[in-house]
Amino acid sequence: MIVKPRVALPDAALFALSATEVWATRSFGGPVSFTFATLGTLALLFRHRFPLIAFAATLPALSLGYIWFSPMGALYEIAAGGPDRHRAQGWPFSPARPSKSAPSGTPPATSFASAALLPPGTTAATSSATLTRSGERVISRRALLIGGCALLAATVSCVPWPFRAPAPWGLSDTILAVMLSSLLALAPTALGLFAASRRELAGRLEELAASRERERELAAEQAVVRERARLAREMHDTVAHHISLIAVQSGALEATARGPQARAAAGAVRELSRDALDELRRMVGLLRLPVTSGQPLDAGPGLAGIPALVAAAGPGTHGELPGAMAPADAARLPSDVQHAAYRIVQEALTNIRKHAPGAETRVLVRHSGDVLVVEVRNGPASAAPGPALPSGGHGLAGLRERAVQLGGEFIASPAATGGFLVRATLPVGPAVEAA
Repeated sequence: MIVKPRVALPDAALFALSATEVWATRSFGGPVSFTFATLGTLALLFRHRFPLIAFAATLPALSLGYIWFSPMGALYEIAAGGPDRHRAQGWPFSPARPSKSAPSGTPPATSFASAALLPPGTTAATSSATLTRSGERVISRRALLIGGCALLAATVSCVPWPFRAPAPWGLSDTILAVMLSSLLALAPTALGLFAASRRELAGRLEELAASRERERELAAEQAVVRERARLAREMHDTVAHHISLIAVQSGALEATARGPQARAAAGAVRELSRDALDELRRMVGLLRLPVTSGQPLDAGPGLAGIPALVAAAGPGTHGELPGAMAPADAARLPSDVQHAAYRIVQEALTNIRKHAPGAETRVLVRHSGDVLVVEVRNGPASAAPGPALPSGGHGLAGLRERAVQLGGEFIASPAATGGFLVRATLPVGPAVEAA
């Protein structure tokens, strides 16, 4: 595991200072003092994972009165919260991070200072629950542990141990010894508590930022739901109303028409109106579904509906639908790809009827390897176009968007012979899901 420089450099500096202190005081207390001082310095290497053991290993050297950096570093680690701080920073001696799949309400991992006071055999999950149920009691335990370690460090540093060299203990000497010992214990403890508070504040700020982001996402989803509901109402109240009137009028015309051609035309209009109403009701139902309902959406008509489009386009339209129309082959194709192919053929045939009536048209749908090729090619018009119909010019643009969203390609261009070509290549393999 790679250690981040901002974590490794302070620890390396502390270890270097402690080693320098040991080297500078090597002749003050003899080999015993040098051995304990070296042991305390080496204990700094394990202070992140075992802060209490590292602190205990520095006390013999502290009692000799020559070594300060190693006990101060161990005491700082206890006050700063133990391995939790370095677990978040990727320190190699730290235990594994808790799983990200834990519930959002799970409290953070217990610090070493708090976990050291829990009953034996208590797991991380049960200890977190214990901390949540009795937060005040655990905080007082942690404060008691930190205060006890600081008091122990001050006592060990200040008390005149029998194996020390005799020293005068007048009033001034005692005051100075107490002040130095208090400074030695309080300074790293205060810095550690400050670091722990700063880390906790950073965690709270991250939680607040995540909460605000969730609120923004929820507000955006609610805005989408409101807009979809508005569109559904408009479609139902306006478009459905007019199409229903067309269906009713065409039905009446079919019943009263005198000639067979007029009755057939009125019946075709009535059937088209009913199909349009069914499509509209399906779209209104999709718009009214919640954004996060999790309910699978019906992709709509697929490859199985293309032969009916070709047949309804008239005798001048011919279909080449090898293989792709077979139920076994079509079942393996994604539903959204099938729906896009249906809409491409539908829009292309509609444009031909509007702009090139009577033109010879060829519809090709072929499944080749990992792609589905959809091609609609028409020749020059054989009759004059009828009255111009309202058009927003978004038909081909919408087909291109469908193909691009599926990771495919779309071409719509005039042919050299005077006709028009619409061609789409839609991936049906892994590329579809990647898009």
